[in-house]
Amino acid sequence: MALRDLVRRVLARQSEGVIARPVPTLDGPTDTTPFVADEVYLVIRVSQLWLANERELWREFLPFGAVVTEFLRDGDRVAVPYLIGASELSRRLQVTGEHDAVEISNLRVAGPVPYEGDDVSLLLALYRAKTSDTLQRSLNLIENVSSAIGFAGLLGSTRVAKALIDGIESFVDSAALELRVGVHQSWSAPTGPGGMARDPMELTSTHFAIIRRPAGKATQGELASLGVVGGRLCRVAADGTTAPYTEHDFILVRVEATRHRDDYRQLAFFQLWRRTRQHLADGDLGAAQVLWRQTAGALCTDELIRPQQEALFEEYQRQYVALVERAAAPAGTVRGGDHPGDAGATEFEDDPEILLRRLGR
Repeated sequence: MALRDLVRRVLARQSEGVIARPVPTLDGPTDTTPFVADEVYLVIRVSQLWLANERELWREFLPFGAVVTEFLRDGDRVAVPYLIGASELSRRLQVTGEHDAVEISNLRVAGPVPYEGDDVSLLLALYRAKTSDTLQRSLNLIENVSSAIGFAGLLGSTRVAKALIDGIESFVDSAALELRVGVHQSWSAPTGPGGMARDPMELTSTHFAIIRRPAGKATQGELASLGVVGGRLCRVAADGTTAPYTEHDFILVRVEATRHRDDYRQLAFFQLWRRTRQHLADGDLGAAQVLWRQTAGALCTDELIRPQQEALFEEYQRQYVALVERAAAPAGTVRGGDHPGDAGATEFEDDPEILLRRLGR
């Protein structure tokens, strides 16, 4: 198994140890969406990636990170990689002059994908590579392939995903790569009522921090003082004040369940829906009817959970009926309630938030 081999090699290279632990969110909602199979999406985000000693990093080294998410897909275990290389860092980094460090925030590395149950595992590895033209070209190639295909493409092609994982593994034993942070973390499916987790090793929406600092050098009080404010890792003082955590390299990961995916316009059904509307605008009702049926069929996709399928079908069917009535109306007539400015005028929205908010889903 490619992923198991990569996990073994990454953990074997972890010489200095790390702190890896869940961290409470101090300024977010207290109620979180539980992981109920087939009713929510799984999303993994790098809430914050902090790299100390920025000048040394960019002068002598190239940063390179890998996040591999393993979960159940169509009844089979799949592993999907996400590469964080120099080009990704260059696009997203914020150089913080005060601390001479580099920061990346809010980077989605997996999902949204329907959660089908079973365990979810994460492999996180952050390296720095000694500057070398050959090594840089090789790492850039892997990163560019991963970026071009994207999460959805890798999810649909396990052979390509495995090839990328094999490519990452081929560099792990290189003396030119220094592992800064590496951890493999698994959560089992929640066993509590309504998908609630009964213990910390069960899957729940949480922040998880991986810090480059041996656990033996950190006191329990120090660890207990860590919290997340505004999506960033902080220390909480005895008086309740917070200060950013900046002492060591770390990755702050957010594992979350959500009931909606707001990127649905990238799915195949939406292009069919756009063509349906265009045919209606052109007055071609026959072609529009054929495409509407295709749209309705395409909405039954395993990329959407059933509640969102139903919400989208309900909304698009409403729009379709209204557009057909408008297209079939005799020339020069306007249906009641369709006058501009009327409170009952038909609205046609494709914005995900507006659509889902109106349906109250």
